[in-house]
Amino acid sequence: MKDRGSENSGQSQNQIVFSARLHQEVRDLAALHWPEEVCGLLIASKDSPNRIGRVVVARNVADDPQKTFEIDPQTLFDTHRAVRTSNETIVGCFHSHPNGNVLPSNTDRERADEDGFLWLIIATTHTGAGASGMYRIVHQTSDAPDDGANIRYFQRCKLTE
Repeated sequence: MKDRGSENSGQSQNQIVFSARLHQEVRDLAALHWPEEVCGLLIASKDSPNRIGRVVVARNVADDPQKTFEIDPQTLFDTHRAVRTSNETIVGCFHSHPNGNVLPSNTDRERADEDGFLWLIIATTHTGAGASGMYRIVHQTSDAPDDGANIRYFQRCKLTE
């Protein structure tokens, strides 16, 4: 198997800078909206993609927001347009798991289409926000050209301030 992100898989790729203030804002939002999932986008400078500079909160337009999330398409479109004219880039997304689990779900893995994209997950329960986990999606493809195997997994990242 070949790791498509192998040239970016060093320690520095797994260390994500996220200010305590921004992190707490996302955690507070997740706690406030429990038992529904909240969601949004993680924005960084093109020059420092592992340093989250801001977040864009999006409306969760999923059919069942207590079990899954779907970022409002208009927010996604507007954010792509805004970063295109700046020195920023969308480096990831965030969402909460109202079941208290901080690990990526099977649904998260199925939806993780963009190799290298960051996923911040905030575990919430009726008592508020619990643990947070930052993950980078990694796609692996088989070395055999006709194999067609594509494995997706989440690599745990370290959050620093």
